[in-house]
Amino acid sequence: MSELLNIEAKDVSKCLKKPKPFYNKYSRGVLGLVTGSNEYPGAAILSASAASHANIGMVRYAGPLRAQNLVLQTSPEVVASEQLTGKIDAITVGSGIPDADHCNTEASANQRKYIASILAQYAKENNNSKEQSISQKDNLPPLCVDAGALDLLPKHVCTKVVLTPHTGELSSLFTRYDLNISAQQISSNPTHYAQKAADLTGATVLVKGATTAVASPSELHSPIYIAKCAPSWLATAGSGDVLAGILGALLAQRERKENNKNCAENYAENYANYAENENYAFIAASAAVIHGISASLASKINSENNYTQLAQDIVESNDASTSDHPIVASDIINALPYIIGLLMNLN
Repeated sequence: MSELLNIEAKDVSKCLKKPKPFYNKYSRGVLGLVTGSNEYPGAAILSASAASHANIGMVRYAGPLRAQNLVLQTSPEVVASEQLTGKIDAITVGSGIPDADHCNTEASANQRKYIASILAQYAKENNNSKEQSISQKDNLPPLCVDAGALDLLPKHVCTKVVLTPHTGELSSLFTRYDLNISAQQISSNPTHYAQKAADLTGATVLVKGATTAVASPSELHSPIYIAKCAPSWLATAGSGDVLAGILGALLAQRERKENNKNCAENYAENYANYAENENYAFIAASAAVIHGISASLASKINSENNYTQLAQDIVESNDASTSDHPIVASDIINALPYIIGLLMNLN
């Protein structure tokens, strides 16, 4: 088992890109989203809104017209279309997309085909083929794979693919590798099974839960990162969609070496040059910390509180003066700017 390393609030600032005077919306990071469906358009709204509030310059959304319209009503700054085009620094797929067992419409089937075509570009035919990885994968952006896209994952992918299953979804994923591992078993030892999933898939794996564990394939000799700051109020519909948006935004705002070759029409050619050995597990764990701390703030805020002071108390682990209360997923998004602003300026 790899070393276990707890991620704290002070560590997260390394993943947040503070804007400089010469930045524009593209240099701050662009996230592409393929989330939401006619059946579950709320996931599109939540993932797009969370990403928009998570310190990046632009969100591009691709989905059915109904979801596009709802996203634009909530977040008019989002650029919406049927498929992703233009400059993109990271992609999030799957939130609110029906899986194979629940895909009953042509529109959802077409979404799944589109996501599968994106995921296919990250496939490794041979886990030992480093030359293939360098030559074919470096120009692809990091990719967060959530919820309904998990069953579309190729058997072996590169580590810039970040999976975000809860225990039930991870149990289903294991069955594709002929392993019968229950959600209860995973809950009892999330670090072990996060590592096992990373080794099986080649991906970076974030297992959601009261203790979130993030593992890389063992060959990278990376620690397993632990995030323990999630309050119980996070067990609410849509909170995973918010996490997927935050994680995509953190992946999109990373500092990177720009690719100097001419870009072609194919969307993959519009990406920057991404090294295969970047620490995607640390970024994913940082997203979980931001998500958890934002939920803590949301659960304590009321009309008598000062957002900024209460956020500072939570980040500094001081006792807040108010009792916590139930939240919905959109409350987490409302708290995000205050938490990110504080975390960005921590030493």
